[in-house]
Amino acid sequence: MNYPAGIRPLKIKEFSNAHVNFIQPLDEDQSFDVHLQDEAWGQMSGLQQYNACTSNFQWIIKRALEKQLSVRAIGSGWSLSKVAMSDDAIIHTKRCRHKFNLSEENFAPAYLAQGHRAEDYRFLQCGNTIIDISRYLEEESNPPKCLRVSGGSNGQTIVGAFSTNTHGAAIGYGSLPDMIVGMHIITGPDRHIYVERASRKITSAAFHEKIGAEVVHDDELFNAALVSFGSFGIIHGVLVEVEDKFLLEQKLRRVPYDDRLDDAVTNNNYDAISDYLRYSADDRAHPLYHFELAINPHDFAFNDPEKGAYLRGMHKVPYRSDYNRIDAPGQGYTYGDDTLGFMQTVLDKASVGGFLSRGLIPKLVNSLFDLAYDRPDDAVGTIGETFRNTVFRGKLFSAALGVDRKNVRRVIDISLEVNKRIKLAGVLAMRFVKGTRATLGFTKWENTCVVELDGVDARINHNFVKELGRRLQAEGIIYTLHWGKINRLLTGPLLEWMYGEEALTDWKKQRSRVMTREVQHLFNNEFMERCDLDEYVPYTVPHLA
Repeated sequence: MNYPAGIRPLKIKEFSNAHVNFIQPLDEDQSFDVHLQDEAWGQMSGLQQYNACTSNFQWIIKRALEKQLSVRAIGSGWSLSKVAMSDDAIIHTKRCRHKFNLSEENFAPAYLAQGHRAEDYRFLQCGNTIIDISRYLEEESNPPKCLRVSGGSNGQTIVGAFSTNTHGAAIGYGSLPDMIVGMHIITGPDRHIYVERASRKITSAAFHEKIGAEVVHDDELFNAALVSFGSFGIIHGVLVEVEDKFLLEQKLRRVPYDDRLDDAVTNNNYDAISDYLRYSADDRAHPLYHFELAINPHDFAFNDPEKGAYLRGMHKVPYRSDYNRIDAPGQGYTYGDDTLGFMQTVLDKASVGGFLSRGLIPKLVNSLFDLAYDRPDDAVGTIGETFRNTVFRGKLFSAALGVDRKNVRRVIDISLEVNKRIKLAGVLAMRFVKGTRATLGFTKWENTCVVELDGVDARINHNFVKELGRRLQAEGIIYTLHWGKINRLLTGPLLEWMYGEEALTDWKKQRSRVMTREVQHLFNNEFMERCDLDEYVPYTVPHLA
């Protein structure tokens, strides 16, 4: 078969994600690799190549319709759940790495007149990884720039990261979706749209003409598509808001979880813990940017400095060149195949409530916890130097729950109660982040705490999360689950309890608004069906009263 220039067949019959915790069977020889290294494109400009990729994505959608194959765009394969996975075929997009520095003609004059600068935006193709974007902004841009927020590691592609609500811990800014201000989405074989919020029209008609897209200014559509994990079509390019290059100065220390820390966690009162931070909480020259806690559930007690929480605070300061780059964490023993594999094998063979698992887990976690936090107390670096690429060795478990910060103390209490019976083979971490406007953003509270449970991919950890979720629901504590992490608990009824029927219905309507029923079926998957998110809900234009 002859393929368009820029498309190559991807000869695979199964896909394994980066964390190697699932394998997805695929229809053999039905997947594609979209790339820019083609002789026929040698004389093309970057924009011409970008537009040729748009046509190629549409060709693939048309072919999938003809063959009735489900399809999804895949970048780094970072998600631990199958939320972004296709049941039949994938489109590998990681080679699509164009980066466009836009001139002023690409921005709406009224927007620039408000004092906004063209240099504070980049239009990025879907295959760019966070680590690649940071390198480009910090080392190649003139003037140097930075991403405004990052997750804990940065091997994800930009689209995969924000569309699953990767969050970080930026207390005053938000998660990765909040730096996205425009999306170019291919929604069918003959339709592609560029979406911005009506409340924030940024780009000009000249820009829209360059990419040849239908323009939609609509807050509800934008907020729905923002966290949609590949189900709204193929997000080909995104307009990202960046800022002047800055440094993060951080301090890590173990502190008692006392009333002062509880006040900071619950009420954002960081003045109460200024002595735990590198700078005082009210220091305007060094504002607190990032705030996180980590608890070893097997070595923790309230009000006990020896059994306290590990607190990491990062302060945002203007860039300067005379600093020592951030030191590498952990120069000693690191997690490896043997350690993770051993822990998983032993724990899977042990009964959940048996003597071996109850006695073994605390010793393993205590040992590995100390190694994980074997890093300098103080460090300095850019956002790209601070949050770096992660190399995974062995199967990993990572689940994350979103909760309102006012409930954090009770969530910790319940987690410790659950741990008495089902030992968590990992760490309990809390990252605090400003809420998102995305319709199905799991960081949905104005002040959200993301409770992370990280460890080895063993049955006992899955059981821990299941029991924790059951206890929270029984006590009426609303929680959400990270879309890109382990979330096997999710079902349609549970999602309705988490987000409400109105939000779910609106999200489905916005999805059906931009896709035909036939194309929407292509972008469904087993995860969508399990969660009742695959339903086609016709969109009707609202009438003015």
